[in-house]
Parts: sequence; C-alpha cells; structure tokens
Amino acid sequence: MKYKPFVRIILLGIFLYMPSFIFAKVTADSLVMDRLFSYKRNLAPSISGFTDDFYLKYSFRTVRRNPTLIFVPTMYSIARGNRNYIGENIGRISFKAIDDYRIDQKTLKSTIPHNRKAMDVMMRFIIPNLYGISLFDKYMLSPFNYNNRIFYRYRISISDEGRACVNFTPKLNNTQLVKGFAIIDRYTGKIIHTRFSGEYDMVTFEVNAYMGDDDTPYALLPTRCDSKAVFKFMGNELRVRFYANFECKVPDIDSIDDKKAESIIDSVRPDPLERIEESIYREHIQENIAKDSAQATVVKRKNKMLKKTWDIVDDYILSGQDASNDNASVTLSPLFNPLYLSYSHSHGLAYKMDIGARYIFAPDRYITFTPRLGYNFKIKKFYFNAPLRYTFDAKRNGWVELTWANGNRITNSSVLEIIQEENRDTIDFSSLNLDYFDDEMVSLSGNMQITKHLEMALGFVYHLRSAVNRHEMEQLGKPSEYRSFAPMVTLTFRSHPEGPTFTANYERGLTNILQSNIKYERWEFDASFKKVLHSLRKYNLRAGGGFYTNKSTDYFVDFANFHDNYIPGGWDDDWTGDFQLLNSQWYNASKYYFRTNVSYESPLLLVTWIPLIGKYIETERIYANFLQIEHTRPYTEIGYGLTNRYFSIGLFASFLNGSFNEFGSKFSFELFRRW
Repeated sequence: MKYKPFVRIILLGIFLYMPSFIFAKVTADSLVMDRLFSYKRNLAPSISGFTDDFYLKYSFRTVRRNPTLIFVPTMYSIARGNRNYIGENIGRISFKAIDDYRIDQKTLKSTIPHNRKAMDVMMRFIIPNLYGISLFDKYMLSPFNYNNRIFYRYRISISDEGRACVNFTPKLNNTQLVKGFAIIDRYTGKIIHTRFSGEYDMVTFEVNAYMGDDDTPYALLPTRCDSKAVFKFMGNELRVRFYANFECKVPDIDSIDDKKAESIIDSVRPDPLERIEESIYREHIQENIAKDSAQATVVKRKNKMLKKTWDIVDDYILSGQDASNDNASVTLSPLFNPLYLSYSHSHGLAYKMDIGARYIFAPDRYITFTPRLGYNFKIKKFYFNAPLRYTFDAKRNGWVELTWANGNRITNSSVLEIIQEENRDTIDFSSLNLDYFDDEMVSLSGNMQITKHLEMALGFVYHLRSAVNRHEMEQLGKPSEYRSFAPMVTLTFRSHPEGPTFTANYERGLTNILQSNIKYERWEFDASFKKVLHSLRKYNLRAGGGFYTNKSTDYFVDFANFHDNYIPGGWDDDWTGDFQLLNSQWYNASKYYFRTNVSYESPLLLVTWIPLIGKYIETERIYANFLQIEHTRPYTEIGYGLTNRYFSIGLFASFLNGSFNEFGSKFSFELFRRW
C-alpha cells in the first residue's frame, strides 16, 4: 500500500507524456513526407536542356532457354550460342525534361554477336523519374509523388544524422506498384538513395539508385543506377544487369570512333570489372581467335553459311530494324511476329506492321515516311496507309503531306436499296455484297499555324471506290467504280496545349477531274478534349457532327469522322473516340450525324481489386458512345476494357431504338509491345 502514491505518479507521468510523444512522432513523420512530396516543386533545380556523358555496362546470364526465346523482340542474338554476354558503351544523354531525353551511343564494346542490342526495355530502368507520377514512361506509380500516396503504406525511421529511412509497400498487389525504401534528407525531403522492386512485362526487377548533389540537375536524377532483373517466359529464364554511371566524364567524346572503342572504354570505366565479367571477355577473345584461324574446315564454312542465313532471318523476319546516324533514322517492325495480331467484332482477325524513316535537314526541317501495312484475314486483303510528310517549319507546325492509302472498305445500304427497287424479283441481292466497295485514297495537303491558337490546312483528296463484286454490278447495269476529287480546308483551334481542340472541315467534290463523277458539299465539326488527372487517370471526350448541303448521288456519303479502318492499332490508337460495333452502312447512308464519345481510364479501377487476377491488370477503361443519324433513333454503345502485359480486351454492348442490339468484343496482343 505504501507504494500506491509512487505508482500513481508514474502512471500519471506516462499518461501525460504519451500524447506529446505520439504527437511529436506523427508530426515528425508527416513533416518528412510533406518535404519528400514537395521537394521537386519547391527546391529542385530544372533539368531542361541538360546534357552529360554516361557509361553503361550490361550483362546477360542464361539460366534456361528453348527455341521460343528467338520470338521475343531483341532477344534473338542471345537466344543461341553462349549463355553469358557482356557489353559496355559510352555516350551522351540530352534532357528536354526528366521524362523526355535522348541517348546517343558513341561507341561500345560487346560480346553479343554483331554488337546487337538485347533487351532494350532495361534502358527504361536506368533513369527512373522518382518524383513524377510514374517511374518509367507511363508505368509504375511512383511512391514519392503526393498523388500516389493513397496506394502505399509508409513507415519512417528517423536517424541522428539528419536523414530518414522511408519504407514503402503497396496497399494493393498490382504490377503498377513497387515496394522498397528510400534514404532522404529529413530537412529538405531530397532522396539520397533508393532501392525498389516490382514487375514489368515479364520482368521481375530491382533498381538501386544513388541521386546527385543539391543545386544540380542530378538532384532529380541518379548519378549511379544499378538495375537487376530476372526474365521468365515459356520456360526461358535470364538474369540481367544494367549499370549506368552519369558521373563518368569522357574526354573529346564527339571525336571518338569505333576503332578506339575498347581503349577508351577501358580508360574511363568508373569501376573495375568483376571476375566473371573479365572471364566472359577472355572467352570471347579466344573464340574470335579460333574463328580467324587458318585451320578452318569445310564444316566450319558450312556453319558460317548457316550462321549468315540465321542472321538474315534475325534481321528481316524475327527482329525489327533500328538504324540511325546524326541526320537519318530508320525503324522496321519484324516481318513475322504473332504479337501484331488483333481482333475486332466488326473487322475480324488482322495483322499489321510499321515502318518509320526520318531525315533531318535542320532542327526545324525534316522529312518523315511512316507507312503502316496490314492484312485482314476476314476479307483476305492487304491494306496500307503511307504518309510522306515534309516539315518545313516545326515551330509553326508547317508541313506538306502526301498520303496514299487503301485502309478502308466502304459499305452503303442505299446502293443495295436502289438495285432491289429496280429489280423486283426473287433474287436475294443482299448475299451478293453489292453494297461493299474498296476505297483507295490519295491526298495532298499542307498545314501552317496562322496564330498562336489557330491552324489551317489546305489540300485535296481523291477517292477511287471499286465494287467488291464488279461482275454483278456491271450485269445489273451499274458502274463498278466511283471517283471523287475534292478540294478541302480544315481549321483547327486550340486555346492552349492542354485544352480542348476544335476542328472545322469543309470538302467539296468536283466532277470531270481525273474522271471524277461524284458531286457533293460536306461540312464537319469536331471537338476533342483529353483531361489528364493524377495517378495516370484521364478522361477522353469527343463530340461533333456533320452534314451534306449538296449531294448528287446517294451512293456515297463518306464522312471523314467515320472510317472502317482495316489496319489495326493498339489500345491507344483507336479504342477511344470511336464506335466499335456500329454498322457502317447506317452512317454512310445518312445525310447528317451527331456524335458523342466518352471514356475514362485508370490503372487501378475495378478488376485490379480482385485477388489473384487483379495483380496483372495495368489499365482499365469505361466507354460510352452516342450517335444520332438520319435513319435511326439514338444509337448507344457502352463498354469496358482492360490491358495487361499479355493483351488488351474490350467488351461492348450496343442499343438501338431503346432496345439491346448486339454484343461484341475487341482484342489485341500487348506482350512485348513496349520492348
């Protein structure tokens, strides 16, 4: 009993002290996080226009492999032969912004055959945008951005050296989130060192980044970044390491040539090679000596020919091409890649490939050629769209473009109606595809910015529409070809770069020019707006309408904003702002239309919260499309879509006259699309 007063005093002291302790702890933690989230905005210097040298070392160790590895983009070179490869290069990196940079490789030293690139996707990991919305391009929500804090749990440890350790773990098991820790300056919020891990396109990775000094661009950039990854696919397993050092100064880097590559790299290498890396180089040298030996046999010559054959297969069939110099660049997607297949309810199965070429005359003058080729298995036809553009004033968006394309197949119910009206018998004309026409188009146009907000494009477009069933059309006494030549003008207004875009288009068809026989006058108006929200969320809004004021034939009412494009695109190409199930004969037979398209996109929306399957959902979309045309009451589409590392899929339902019309889907491969 004699101890009760003493105990009461102790308990009272603990009771009185505990709230202040908790308050101090909470306050300290919140201050650290507030400073971390606001560092880039308040204290960090700008890196716009920043240029520096870099050193990069990469290595590949093949644990398991099988023939399927040759179909993975950029992996063919290491899919056979040795199981260990190493490479080094030096170059220059130029930043327009922290997430907008260009890497110019000056010289390299590599054991990979023909010094080819391998697993280029790892280059994304050497420059993480720690303070941005996303760590890499548009993927991986950064735990160091204020808007992403709702997706992470944080645990903070304070040290006596003016530093704090921030541990972060995702609240949701999803590939768009990472886990790890960061050592930060507790007084400024600047990241000193961070290590985090996650998953990205079949790659399990870990990034270890050391940030630079205050008052320099490297306050936002890593001066050293060590990225390790494990790639597993179809029984293949590779262990990869990319190490980048941006503190490496290369003397006279602009005058370096390939002949001096090895000696220069050896002289500027910031860290000694590890023992296993030295052994890979030694084995590579010994192999080259053996190949150059005068004792080569006929078998070796045969093997050499076989190797050249496989190199050709690699260069032109299985792997894409990417070549560039100071003025010119060329890219070619693989001729054979099953990942370029796509499916839609209206167009069926299709395959496409892309080609890109650019030649730069001056910083604001260049020419580009970017054809897209495709094959549609439903109608067994090759399609192409080949724009050639000369940009003569990039600052004012001044360009001249010549386009040749046949990517559309036009349907028009009025053709069939006229034929049936003229031939009142028992023939089922609907089975003869008389309302289908292939559309080949050539256009020439030029564009120039008139004011800060207004642009004008002038030109002409020529269409040759050929009946799919030429024989039956001619038997019925109808033309099998329709030609149109039309001058056109387009006005585009933007209040500011991130604001809505308004366009007005006028096109007038003239007869007796290049055998043109269709006369019309068409007006179209369109407004589109993309609102980017925090955490990679965004709205896409589109509204518009069009009408004809003069039309000499009912055969073709071809609105510019309604195209049945048989060359497929990806998730971002044509899934938003378009109708997925709409039968083209409806709007091509209408003299007017009014449309509205809305979509909402988010990386963590609905399905991502479902256990197990939600982990791999990267982005989700919700669609709502509305259309009013001449022959129907409002047509409505609603849909839901998602994308992951393997594919994108969308499910759509349409409604006509207030009743359910049909259900359809759209599908495209996404696997390795970002490689």
